[in-house]
Amino acid sequence: MQVEQGGLAYTVFHPDEFRRRLAHNERFSIVDARSDGTYRNSGQTVAGAIRIAPEDLNRRKNEIPKGQTLVLVADVDVAESMALALLADGYTDVYLIEGGFDAYARAGGKTEPARV
Repeated sequence: MQVEQGGLAYTVFHPDEFRRRLAHNERFSIVDARSDGTYRNSGQTVAGAIRIAPEDLNRRKNEIPKGQTLVLVADVDVAESMALALLADGYTDVYLIEGGFDAYARAGGKTEPARV
């Protein structure tokens, strides 16, 4: 589902769709930008995700490869604003997982231990 605000659009997709696309070897840049507390408490992250704390996202954007679909994993209350900020900075294909990381993990998505 495309969500547009202020002329910028990101996509929200179901965790099963994300899992299916990963299984078909689609390439993604995955950024886990959940708050430190949420990240630490879950003990898990999406396999292969780059960890960037939310307060460091602006400073470390250069670490996020462009030219691939970007999947942003963020706390639900700030995910939309983070996605819109990335779009405003030139990222063109930004996705959020419907229900966030917890929904992805519940759906059997591949995770790995958080690096805390």
